[in-house]
Amino acid sequence: MLVTLAMLIWHLLYVTIPLLQSPSLQPGAVWQLPKEQVLLLEDLQQERALITRAADCQLGFFQVQQEQGAGLSALKHVPISCQTQVKAKHYLGGRFLFMLGNDGMLRVERLTRVGGQVLREPQMSLFLPNLPGGLNKEHWQVALSEDWLGIAVKNAEHWQLYWASRQNPAQLTEVKLPASSVPTLLPSVRTAVQLNAQGLVFSDTRNTYEAPLSQSAGDILAFPGDKAFLLNYADGRVEKWSAFNQGGVFRFRPIYALQDPFSLQQLQMAQGKDLGVLLGEQGQLRLFLSSTGETILRTQVAPDAEGIWLVDDRLYVWGPQSVQQWRVSNLSSIVSFERLWQRVWYEGYAEPDYVWQSSAAEDVSQAKYSLVPLVIGSLKAAILALIIAIPLAVGAAIYTAYFVPARLRNWLKPGIELLEAVPSVVIGFIAAIWLIPIVEDYLLGMLIFLLMLPLCLLALAMVQQPLSRGLSIQWQSGWELLLLVPVVLLLAWGAFVLGGEAQNWLWPDGWFPGQDNHSSKNALVVALALGIAIVPSIYSLAEDAIFEVPGHLRQASFALGATRAQTLRRVVLVAAYPGIFSSIILGLSRAFGETMIVLMVTGNTPVADWDIFAGMRSLTANIAIELPESEVNSIHYRVLFFTALLLFGFTFVINTLAELVRGRLRKHYQSV
Repeated sequence: MLVTLAMLIWHLLYVTIPLLQSPSLQPGAVWQLPKEQVLLLEDLQQERALITRAADCQLGFFQVQQEQGAGLSALKHVPISCQTQVKAKHYLGGRFLFMLGNDGMLRVERLTRVGGQVLREPQMSLFLPNLPGGLNKEHWQVALSEDWLGIAVKNAEHWQLYWASRQNPAQLTEVKLPASSVPTLLPSVRTAVQLNAQGLVFSDTRNTYEAPLSQSAGDILAFPGDKAFLLNYADGRVEKWSAFNQGGVFRFRPIYALQDPFSLQQLQMAQGKDLGVLLGEQGQLRLFLSSTGETILRTQVAPDAEGIWLVDDRLYVWGPQSVQQWRVSNLSSIVSFERLWQRVWYEGYAEPDYVWQSSAAEDVSQAKYSLVPLVIGSLKAAILALIIAIPLAVGAAIYTAYFVPARLRNWLKPGIELLEAVPSVVIGFIAAIWLIPIVEDYLLGMLIFLLMLPLCLLALAMVQQPLSRGLSIQWQSGWELLLLVPVVLLLAWGAFVLGGEAQNWLWPDGWFPGQDNHSSKNALVVALALGIAIVPSIYSLAEDAIFEVPGHLRQASFALGATRAQTLRRVVLVAAYPGIFSSIILGLSRAFGETMIVLMVTGNTPVADWDIFAGMRSLTANIAIELPESEVNSIHYRVLFFTALLLFGFTFVINTLAELVRGRLRKHYQSV
C-alpha cells in the first residue's frame, strides 16, 4: 500500500512539475534564403513551402532539401504579372494568396500541398470599384476571418476600405478612412483601427468613434480572432486592447500593459495556446502570456530578423539571407499562478473574471484555466451536503446510541449503515430522474418543510415527557420517539401541498422567471443527494463514539440528579465530541471527493458563484469529463493532473486531521 501510494504521488508530481518550469529556446537548423522577397514562411521541417516573389515578379515555392540535409530547393515557379500585387496570409492552419490587379479584380486562392505539388484552389474573386492606379505593396492591406474579407486600398486622398462576405462576395460594403495612417483591419468585428494626433480611431460599417491616448503611439498588431490588439507607444510601452460588447456594438479598451518597454515588429500566437511571441528591433524576442501580459522569456535572435513563424514547438526566424529554426521547450507547460487563481481579463469580456473553458469555440480563442470556479463548486457541494447530513447523521447517532433500547438499536444501526453500500451512481441516477423534477415543481414546499421541521420537533419535544408518561412501560425509553414518524410525514405532505400552490401562484410562467443563472440542476439538488450519500459514513463513526462513552460516566451523572437530556448535553456529547468531529471531517472528505453524484445531478457549469440555485462543476467531475479527451502532456492535461493533486492533498490533510482526532479520543478513553 505504501509503495502504491508513493507511486501515485510520484506520477502526479511528474506530470504537474513541468507547469513550474520556464520555457527556453534551443537553436536548430539554418537554411539559406534565395535572394527574393519572402511572402510567407511555413513549417519547413514538415516539408512545407517557403513562398517568395522574385525580381521578375514570379512566385517561388521552395522546400528543404531533405536528401542533402541543408539548403532550400525550388519546388515551383508561377509567373505573375508585375502589375499584380500579391500578399500571402496564414489563417486557421490554411495558407491564402491574395492577388490584386490594377483593374480592381481581387483573387483569393488557398494553397494546399499534395505530395510534391503545390495546388492553388480558387476561393473567391471580386471586383473592387473606385480602385486607384499605381499600387504597390505598401498601398493596400488585407485581412481574413471565417466570414469576412477586409481590403484597404490607399489613394491620394483617403483609404478605401472594402468588407466582403466570404459566403456571398457580392455583398460588398465600402468605407472611406483618413489617409493619415495605415489601418489595421479586424475582419471578425468588421472594424478598422487607425492612429491620429488625438488617439485611436475605430471605424466599423456604421459609425466611427475615438479613444483618446495619453501620448503618441506607433504600431498596432492584431491578435488572431480580431478581438484584441497590441498598441505600441512612442516610449516603448505596450498595451493590450480588447473588445467587449456594449449594447450590441463592439468597443475596445486597454486591459493591461506589458512589463518592459518594447519596439513591436511582429506578433505571433501559438495556435490554441496562451503563448505569444513578439519580435522587436535588433532581434529582440519576447515570450509572453496573452491573457495576463506576463513576460516569461527574454532573449535575442539575429539582429537582422524580419519575421517569425511559430508552429507546434518550432519557431522560425528569418532575415534577409537565412532562416533559423528554434525549439521552444516546455511549450505545453506554460501557465501562470495568476491565470489559475486570480481574475483574468480575457478577450471579449467586459471585466476580469474567473473562467474555466478548456475547449474554445474557435481555434483562435483562448483556453481558460481558472481553478476558482471548480474549487468553489467542490466546496459549495461539500458544505451544503454537510448542512443536510450533519443534523440527520448526528441526530440519528444520538438517538440509536443513547435513547433506544439495545434490541431496537440492533435493527436500526445495521439498516442505516447498509445505505453506505448503495453505489453513488445509483444515488445520482435517482436524483437526476426523480429528485430534480420534484425540486423544480415543489421548491417552496421543500423550503417550507426544512423551516418548519425544527419548529415542529421542538414543539413535540416539549410534550414528549407528559406523552411518554401516558404510555405503557414497554413504549418508554426511546420507543415513543417512533411516534414522530407519522407527524413528520404529515408535515412533509402539508408543506409540499402548500408550497406547490404558492409556487404556481407566484411564478405561473416557470421557475424563477428572468433568472438566467438559475437552473433546476443546481447546488441544492446536489446537497440533498450528496447529503444522503454521506449520512451513513458520518452516522457510523458518530454512533460508535457516543455508544462507547463509558457507562459509569452516565451513571454518575444520573446519581447527581441530572436528567437524561442534561447527561447527554454535558457528559456524553462532551466525552464523544472528538469522535463526532472526526466523523464530520471524514464526511467532508467524502463529499469533497465525490464524483458520480455531482457529475450526474448538476449541469456541470463551471461558474464562480455561491448561489445555491445556480449550476456548478466540481474538481472531481471536471476530471471525469475532460481527462479522457485531453491531449497527453498538453497544458490542459497537466492542469487536470494538478487538480487531481489538489484533491489528493485536501483529502490527505482532512483524513490525517480526522485520524489525529481519533487518536486523541482513544487517549481520552484510556485516561477516564
